[in-house]
Amino acid sequence: MRRLAVIFLVGIVFLSITSQAGWNQIWDKEVGTVIVDYNLLDGNTRLFATDKATRDLYSYNAISQGWTRASGPAKSFVSSGEGLYRLSSDGRTTSRYITPDNWESIPGGSALSLIGGGNKLYATKGQNKDLYVFTGDSFRLIKDGRGSAFAAGGCEYSANPPEWYGFICKINGTRNNLGVWRYKSLSGNTPVWEKIGGPAELLYAGVQSIFATDPVTGCIFRYKSGNDWDQVGYDGKMWAIDIKTDMRSPSRSFEEKLYGLTPSGNEIYLWGGDPNPDDWTMIDTSNLDRAKPLRSIHAGGGQLYAVGKAGRLWKYSP
Repeated sequence: MRRLAVIFLVGIVFLSITSQAGWNQIWDKEVGTVIVDYNLLDGNTRLFATDKATRDLYSYNAISQGWTRASGPAKSFVSSGEGLYRLSSDGRTTSRYITPDNWESIPGGSALSLIGGGNKLYATKGQNKDLYVFTGDSFRLIKDGRGSAFAAGGCEYSANPPEWYGFICKINGTRNNLGVWRYKSLSGNTPVWEKIGGPAELLYAGVQSIFATDPVTGCIFRYKSGNDWDQVGYDGKMWAIDIKTDMRSPSRSFEEKLYGLTPSGNEIYLWGGDPNPDDWTMIDTSNLDRAKPLRSIHAGGGQLYAVGKAGRLWKYSP
């Protein structure tokens, strides 16, 4: 991303940057965690954020532009692509969000951490940090699932190609198996772990895409097939995948966008989709100058958010 920023600044007259775009601050509290809870099947998007001071979770109402307390403090909150889940502060209970301050406990919910994506919920458990998947009535052990980082994606929906049904990727940190691995079904057989890449630092998963960053250069790559990856960007502070279901299509096709925040935290770029590290367009952040450098970016359901240097949450209106 660093080299990308230079290219755009030099050739800015050739870029098409939306002049009417703008950012609006939507919360006056300092946020901790931001969760864009996008439902892959019905296309609904819910925005949640924690108050950093109290660690309480709040839900945002876009119509009233107000916030409602949804939960007290917890160890973590994650979106699975079909719901919002909470791991209690003591790690003993996992619950599913129903309405503000109304959560339903799910069986076998003690965990070290939760991972969500691809309308599936995963958890790490026990001293060995084994990986489990929630089946609807219990958590089932995934053999050889230990890893240093995870990203869940895909979608178990008939219109999605079988190879992109719900899957989870991991970074395996053991000396003999260092690299990126994917757990998926192969032609309807029992799911297996498949090594798809070398060492990586960060993982991101969409419905039909997997991204990983190089641990040395920070450059971002998109998984192609086998063990092949295309470099699609330079180094960045962080990345965010925007997934949106095309509800106009009977087959409910999915649209994906990749956003990148430059290492300085001062610019946001949108990837054009070509396997080319220079195929990026700058997002107009001119009215975010007083909030820079940005701490983080978040996306989902066609929406883009940024957290400023003071921890205030901003929403992008293209």
